[in-house]
Amino acid sequence: MPMDDPFAPPPPDRPPDESRPGAPSAVPPERTGPAAIAAAIPPVREEGEAEAWTLRRIVHAKAFIPTVIVVGLVLIVLLSSRLAGRPPVVDAITPTAGKPGEVMIITGRWFGRERGEVRIAGISPTSSDYSEWSDTRISVTIPEEAGSGLVHVVTSNGASRGLLFINGDEIPVVASGPGKAGEPYVTAIEPLAAKVSDTITISGMNFGLEKGASEVYFAWTGGAGTATAVSSDLGQLAPARDYNLDYQSWSDREIVLRVPDGAASGNVLVTTDKGRSNSVYFETLAGAGLKFFSRPRTTTVQYGVSVHDVAASGGNTLFLWLPRVIQTPEQRKIQLVRQAPEPVVGDHNNVALFRLENLVRGDREEVVFSFMYERYQVETQVTATKVPLTYAATADLAARFTAADALVPSTAPEIVKAASTAAGAEKNPYLKARRIYEWMLNQMSRGPSGRATNAVAVLKAKRGDAFAYSTLFCALLRAAKVPARMVAGALVGDTGQRTLPHYWDEFYIETVGWIPVDPLLGDEDLDVGLPADPEADRRKFYFGNLDNRHLTFSKGIDEVSRMSPDGQAVRRADFPWLASVHEEAVGALTSWTTTFDGVEVTGVY
Repeated sequence: MPMDDPFAPPPPDRPPDESRPGAPSAVPPERTGPAAIAAAIPPVREEGEAEAWTLRRIVHAKAFIPTVIVVGLVLIVLLSSRLAGRPPVVDAITPTAGKPGEVMIITGRWFGRERGEVRIAGISPTSSDYSEWSDTRISVTIPEEAGSGLVHVVTSNGASRGLLFINGDEIPVVASGPGKAGEPYVTAIEPLAAKVSDTITISGMNFGLEKGASEVYFAWTGGAGTATAVSSDLGQLAPARDYNLDYQSWSDREIVLRVPDGAASGNVLVTTDKGRSNSVYFETLAGAGLKFFSRPRTTTVQYGVSVHDVAASGGNTLFLWLPRVIQTPEQRKIQLVRQAPEPVVGDHNNVALFRLENLVRGDREEVVFSFMYERYQVETQVTATKVPLTYAATADLAARFTAADALVPSTAPEIVKAASTAAGAEKNPYLKARRIYEWMLNQMSRGPSGRATNAVAVLKAKRGDAFAYSTLFCALLRAAKVPARMVAGALVGDTGQRTLPHYWDEFYIETVGWIPVDPLLGDEDLDVGLPADPEADRRKFYFGNLDNRHLTFSKGIDEVSRMSPDGQAVRRADFPWLASVHEEAVGALTSWTTTFDGVEVTGVY
């Protein structure tokens, strides 16, 4: 027989005796709480019935209270386990460069009260090496066999991200002079420790009177925790780049440059057409944030253009500028697989110059590039309170990338007003960028925009494609005095999967570097297997992070020189790279059509 509900009203055949003095009236079922429960207790006519009903009520009430307590305890346990289950986070290690036998102090959070494990370049110290372990601090002696590499803290809740440690015994000693006559030679770096964005001076000899194709390489850490601090393999290092405005001056005995985006502590060397210099150790100090490179993906792509529908009345030349797959901190190990025809200039500001001569009606000419490259997912962690509020160390860079240009009308009154509305009273450039990102995504929706190249029109339409999102976001950031640039390329999938021409952005924060943002992917899902982390919050992920399916052709506008003062220069709005000129016709070429043939993925490794 089912047990009665202790809180139910009495059966209808025994209504409350309202004539009886003090008898409670019936309580509507929607009333709750102690007063309602007390009011719902029915009167009794006979003593036996009253005792039985009261007993049932007491039994149920006593059963109800422990149930509530048990449920509460379960929730507390679950919540506690969730809070206690956070993986450790390492904020700093001291020293960043040291020798075996020295004590390393690791600070951070969520290390736990019980000792876990520290791994230094893959080596685990013995139990006797630990002298301190708390939830926020660890002291451990560096093992003799530990080399240069990443330091991780491992607990039952997972492993931390790694911070780079350099074994002092592996730091190269400056040689006494060039190995061969004419080779570059570094005698000093001043200062020997600095942050990303800081200016340093490299002294020595045989650097060359002009920079030309020479480069300065810094250590870089990326991939699956691979430390490149003491590597001499140029493919594992990070060069300073002209398109980032890293180089300030270059002479035969002195190079002045900024510590580039993606630099880590380790070897610095100079390369010229005469060879490479000796390596000198340089320490990259911590700034307002960190960058992490992971999930390397090697891809081979082919792309190019076709020239057809030609009309000519005599001799002519058509010059075509095509982008190369450029080297960036997240896009590395670039290898040329094929190019046809042979370019006139193989690499000028990350583009190649091709020349087609004496085109006639009916001609169809193709220009093809094929490259293999390694792409990394990039993630940034920025501590907003440490972000410099001005661009004192990078004034030239800030001036360049806050100015209006042909694609970014950042001084238009409508853009300036919208940027002010979006940023509000915020002074911190990183937080301003985030506020503008959120404001813009709340305003915009993806849709046809006629490939509008005017950010003002995009702002009014409140819809657009990847180009529209990119040019508007870049314009808003520049109007808010945050250095920013458009990035052009493609979204690439697996072999046989479609690719999409694509545009996104980067903004600059001193002591951190260029921070990626993909406004369209933060707002919409494009079907090319993105993002790399399917569990990520897209809107959150694509502010400060970028997956490994992006292929970069250009960062900002590639400035190329006109070939003839009488030439007909053309910039193509439908080409997924940003250049001051895409093609130039000279002579009696009256009309033609150039079509971008798209990006084809020919291999993924």
